[in-house]
Amino acid sequence: MLKCHFCSKMYPEAILKNMVQIIDNKAYIIWICPGCLPIVNNNPNYYQVSEPKSSPKINNI
Repeated sequence: MLKCHFCSKMYPEAILKNMVQIIDNKAYIIWICPGCLPIVNNNPNYYQVSEPKSSPKINNI
């Protein structure tokens, strides 16, 4: 269970969205619940964290 950065309610980690908040050229990782997500999406100081895509493993024989 993690706390939403905006509403401070506790949610399971699977429900929360991982975001980056930019303040004074510094980046902070925050967690946002689905209810607060529309507010964050309309704010230019917040960006979604993208997971790196795993490349397929190549077997060198």
